[in-house]
Amino acid sequence: MLTEKVNIRTVAEFHGIKAEVIEHEVWGVPANALVVTFPEERRALSGRQGYRKIKAVCNIYLPDAIWPRLHDDKLSWNGYYRQVFSKALSAIGIPLSKVLVLSTGVTMDHLAINEEKRGDLWVVALATAGVESNALRIGQDKSSGIDRNGRFKPFGTINTIILTSENLSQATLASCFITATEAKTIALDELGIMSAYTPSLKASGTGTDQIVAVSGMGDKATYVGGHTLLGELMGRSVTLAIKEALTKRIASRKGH
Repeated sequence: MLTEKVNIRTVAEFHGIKAEVIEHEVWGVPANALVVTFPEERRALSGRQGYRKIKAVCNIYLPDAIWPRLHDDKLSWNGYYRQVFSKALSAIGIPLSKVLVLSTGVTMDHLAINEEKRGDLWVVALATAGVESNALRIGQDKSSGIDRNGRFKPFGTINTIILTSENLSQATLASCFITATEAKTIALDELGIMSAYTPSLKASGTGTDQIVAVSGMGDKATYVGGHTLLGELMGRSVTLAIKEALTKRIASRKGH
């Protein structure tokens, strides 16, 4: 059986939003995933799946041991996600069509969550991060592969899910990616993360980083740059979440 022994545990609840970790086995290999669910449909933007209305965001941990199966040409990425979560998502009553998906080689045991707020304005960032194999300095390190038909190994991806109280347009959701990327680079700089390819250069990210930004239901916000309060809160939340996630990951690697 592809997915079995499903167990769901709540890791956080905030502003009517629930964050749960689904623990399961994939072909007998222990795996897990974060599922963030909303009380109503929300507008969201993903760097992988684009713009849509959703009920949940998933961050899937793909253990190294299952990779030989994933390279089977008969199994597409969408087919894999559908099979893995057909049982897990049915347990929480959400169809895959209403879910945005991120993937990573980092377990959800290293998940970090940070909230920043001022009055009734808030931003929550949820992050997993690993940089040991593919941290790079964008534009200076040479590429190491070509994405063919959506197939690539997620290595030590930095995944960030951004939630906010404010009502964001499609354009504003896109601008969240700029603020979040700047915040991620600050996190790497403050932790002294260097490129895995050119160790003399500071890393700006990894080659497989992913972001999902989700609109809130409050007042309309048209801009989230650093000159705005929303941008300030978002930048701080993302920086602190990524720093905590990386610190957990690095500590676990040293323990092996």
